[in-house]
Amino acid sequence: MIKSLCLIFLLFTTLSFAQRPDYDFAKAEKETRRLIYSYPDSALLIIKRTLAQKGSFHDTIYGNTYNLYGMYFGMKGQPDSTIYYIKKSLTYLDGYPKNKVRSLMNLAIGYRNKSDYKTSIEYLSKSIELNKKQKNEVGVAMAYGELASNYNYMLDYNKSVDYLVKSIAILKAEKNTRQLPAVKQKLANTYMAMGNLKFAIDLYKECLPEFKAIGMLKNYYLTQVNLGDALLTSKQYSEAEKVLNEALSGLANYGDKEMLGICYSKIGALNFRQGHTTKAAATFKKAFDNLQYTKSYWLTGIAGMYIEALNKLQNYPEAMAVIKKIDAMKIFNRANKEDQVKYKNAVADTYNATNNDKEAIKAYQHTIDIMDSIATDKQQEAIREVQAKFQTELQREKNLALEANNNALQKNIEIEKKLNAFYIFGVVALTILIIVVSRSYWLHDKLQKEQLKTAEADKVLLQQQHRHEEELINAQKEIIEEKQRELTSTALRMASYQDNINNIIESKITDADELKKELIQLSRQQDYWKQFETRFNSLHPDFAHSLTLQFPKLTKNDIEFCSLLKLNLSNKEIAALLQISHESAITKKYRIKKKMEFNDDSEFEKLLMAI
Repeated sequence: MIKSLCLIFLLFTTLSFAQRPDYDFAKAEKETRRLIYSYPDSALLIIKRTLAQKGSFHDTIYGNTYNLYGMYFGMKGQPDSTIYYIKKSLTYLDGYPKNKVRSLMNLAIGYRNKSDYKTSIEYLSKSIELNKKQKNEVGVAMAYGELASNYNYMLDYNKSVDYLVKSIAILKAEKNTRQLPAVKQKLANTYMAMGNLKFAIDLYKECLPEFKAIGMLKNYYLTQVNLGDALLTSKQYSEAEKVLNEALSGLANYGDKEMLGICYSKIGALNFRQGHTTKAAATFKKAFDNLQYTKSYWLTGIAGMYIEALNKLQNYPEAMAVIKKIDAMKIFNRANKEDQVKYKNAVADTYNATNNDKEAIKAYQHTIDIMDSIATDKQQEAIREVQAKFQTELQREKNLALEANNNALQKNIEIEKKLNAFYIFGVVALTILIIVVSRSYWLHDKLQKEQLKTAEADKVLLQQQHRHEEELINAQKEIIEEKQRELTSTALRMASYQDNINNIIESKITDADELKKELIQLSRQQDYWKQFETRFNSLHPDFAHSLTLQFPKLTKNDIEFCSLLKLNLSNKEIAALLQISHESAITKKYRIKKKMEFNDDSEFEKLLMAI
């Protein structure tokens, strides 16, 4: 039904423009801007008709139309096409700064969507400079909002909040209600990233009807995705499911694969949280399929959740296939640290489950390194969070104080007719003083409470980090000890087997001559030492090389003897394995210690264990 209405609307729009002998460029641009956020395909039709007009027209017509063309691809989630058409628009707008700033802003957004934050910030800075020259305060405010989004993606929440507070203050002063919802949405995104879910949810819910009222439907659905994520994090699953399903239905009309993929990932996370693992894996696959061709900033974290679901279902072949795709795309370093930890931890679990101990340990170690970095960042982030909350609250109190002051002045005008001006001034001044003092004490008390909460949260975080590190280290030790026991057992079995063969060979039973010949042949054919050496090197790959570098006088036989000592084998066990006497084993150990210039057995053994 909705598609049919859109087609009727497109036909009506086409006929309305086609029937006019003189093409109205101003009206066409106005209509395109009205449609671009809600019905981008309808807007595209007008854009193409404008560019198809014959003749030579003013540069601003081409510049503005190509800018709108770039915005259309932005709605479709195609940042490369966005950048191409916006740059084309700028070639017509050098002499028209008012038009140029809009293109600069959209170009910055295109680069941000490609995760090129540095280039995005450069174009936003140019936009701010031009807006200030034109004294366009609303333009400055919108550029501040886009800068805040960049810093939010870069995890610099302190700068993000600073720019958003500035942007909101300007828009309120300019009484601009159309642009305010977008900035409030960005503030909600930042607070959500900082963990202030309640405030973020309230802001998202406040933005939704405002976006719908001004016809910015795509922003409406994107806000629903963010709201659904916040509700999911705060365990409000029923409401989260309702919001995310509505967002998915709405975003399907835009063909933006990145946004669809992100929405699917949130629904997959919801399914996983509720224990519907099979359903979650299927939904994560849809998210992954939508995002893998865009090489999105979000793909690493979503792949981590997908692999985690596959691991739980024991579908390790599919998990390995996802890992290979992510490695081939080389996008891991573009992801934020939380997503990197999520992905590496899932990868490590996959390798561990498939007995690839070497890669599992490597992935677990990488996870620890990233978490160490996050722990350092979190300490600074907690401080910034308190500052940001204080600044926002202080700004709110200033606004309330200003509003109270305006109300008091209004009442002054009415009272002046009845009372003495001096008396009124004294009452108002005293009232304001009491309010300011009371608010000051209240803010001070609230800030102290927030600092205590932050300190406690930081303590809990460090404890969790410490426990996690201990668990990973213990896991690594258990793996190594198990391999060590297995190698030692193998060596002793080999020695016992060789010893039994030699006992039979040396026996004096005359009837067993033929058997002795067979056993002699068997003994010559088996290369037990080679088997031991292969297993030992797989467990301690650098032992021989490190020992040779430190003590070049040692021979190959000396190195092999040291390998057995590293396994804590006794002299008797070593003698049995090497088919030498117990005294020869003791003598061999003494000569090796002398070559290595050790007199103390404990120091010698301590060195071997450390390599």
